[in-house]
Amino acid sequence: MHITKLEDKHLSEALNLFNKTTNRGDFLYEKLNIDQFRMKFLESTSIYDIHSFVAVENDQVTGFISGTYDKDTKKSYISMIIVDEKHMRKGIGSMLLKTLEDTLIKQDLMVKKIEIVFFNPVGFSWIVPNTDAIHPNAPGIDQNSVAYLFFKSKNYIDFAVQNAYYMDIRDYEFSNQTSEVISSVEEKGVKFAYYDIEKDHGLVELLDDLGSPVWKKTVTIHVEKMKDKNTLLVPTFNHRVIGFTGPLIVEANKRGYFAGIGTHSEFRGFGLGKALFAKLVMGLKNLGASYMTLFTGENNPARRMYEKEGF
Repeated sequence: MHITKLEDKHLSEALNLFNKTTNRGDFLYEKLNIDQFRMKFLESTSIYDIHSFVAVENDQVTGFISGTYDKDTKKSYISMIIVDEKHMRKGIGSMLLKTLEDTLIKQDLMVKKIEIVFFNPVGFSWIVPNTDAIHPNAPGIDQNSVAYLFFKSKNYIDFAVQNAYYMDIRDYEFSNQTSEVISSVEEKGVKFAYYDIEKDHGLVELLDDLGSPVWKKTVTIHVEKMKDKNTLLVPTFNHRVIGFTGPLIVEANKRGYFAGIGTHSEFRGFGLGKALFAKLVMGLKNLGASYMTLFTGENNPARRMYEKEGF
């Protein structure tokens, strides 16, 4: 058995191994076709480099691993590791991991850690258990998986724990409590509508206050592209933007997409976030979405808001 770089000649076997593994209960990724597989495991870009290796025994691919190096952030990530079930417990996974770690560290000697997290520019769609629902990007490793135990044994540590949330929203209606919260917020002079690029102000200040570069980039690109046809849902007070959610988009699989949700630090504590989230769910339902999915930190107080809405 030997470890070598993933090449075109290995693609078919490696793809079959990936798709076969999706039948395993702890491997919750959506199946890939050959073009998708090539893009995720072979095709580096101007933004990131991909490093992929296979374990080959008797001319058969028995495992593979892939990682990326983000040139902008100068961070390294592990994207995927799979060992065929018939060849587990032979040290193949350990050899693959060591090869990838050495390669990533060699590329940039300043790299202090290698992460398994959703900031990886190469992402994988995640299947919500016992449903046909798809979340577009798995954030890390399922704690119930073989992979989790493997990486823990290799001295990888947990630095964040996230919960996955799902809800079928086709029959969603505001609860009495939610309706009361929305009414209370609106009585204070807050209005909910898509962002009005002519009349509303303070969006940049809001995004700076929230402190998320990802949100700021996503929201700014959407508004600049869509202009007065944008679907960014914002609460305003005298036309000052004091929160955001969206943009409201229904994906091809009927998932209700949104980039995030946040309220200005000056306007918290009176139910604005809860009202905004409920408006988001209802808005996506009215646009034709069948379900929503999201991930949030185990210790994020916002999880209570999602749970109260039925997620």
